[in-house]
Amino acid sequence: MSREQILGNLRQSLQHNALQGEHVAYSNPLKSQDSHKLQEFIALQKANRAEVIESSKDLLLQDIAKVLTQAQAQRVLHNLNLNINMHQLQEMTQGLEFVPYEKSVDSMREDLFGIDTSLIHADCAVANLGIIGIASHVKAPRLSSLITKTCITLVKKEDVVEHFLDGLNRLKFAYAQDKSQESQLPTNMIFIAGPSRTADIELKTVFGVHGSVKSYVIIY
Repeated sequence: MSREQILGNLRQSLQHNALQGEHVAYSNPLKSQDSHKLQEFIALQKANRAEVIESSKDLLLQDIAKVLTQAQAQRVLHNLNLNINMHQLQEMTQGLEFVPYEKSVDSMREDLFGIDTSLIHADCAVANLGIIGIASHVKAPRLSSLITKTCITLVKKEDVVEHFLDGLNRLKFAYAQDKSQESQLPTNMIFIAGPSRTADIELKTVFGVHGSVKSYVIIY
């Protein structure tokens, strides 16, 4: 079809279907439509089947203890960058065994697969995608969010950012804290939208194939 024929068809089409006005309504897909990014993040996490608990710095340990009870945790793998009073948490959760992730995977491989719950801290949360961002390093190994059936993630309210690019900048900062490299991305980043799930050819959803079956997010 020649150029003239194409343009002729367009003119004929516009005669029957004229454009309604000159201004086209446009919304930036990267612009958050929710004025409150924290609530947007919570809504999307819940939509992805995560259990979200809104807490505070004063009530954080109490809420962690409640979630551990709700999750029926028995052994808890925890990273070394949590910045909470682990001794006080142990006193509040008598009977639970807390295992610090302080050895290499090779030296504790057999023990890792026998732990049911992990407790980790997120470096950021992206509001308009509803995902959690984690920079892997020696104090936060990547397996801690993947290997247990239940994963409990702590997120500071001030670490909830609007867009993915903001999240990447937070991950750079988190990596610099540990590696003393101010503008370099970590060698491994993990983004969590909720419990791990996949579907087979018959479209049957299966949870826990690539990560935790149950995901809890405590925002404080």
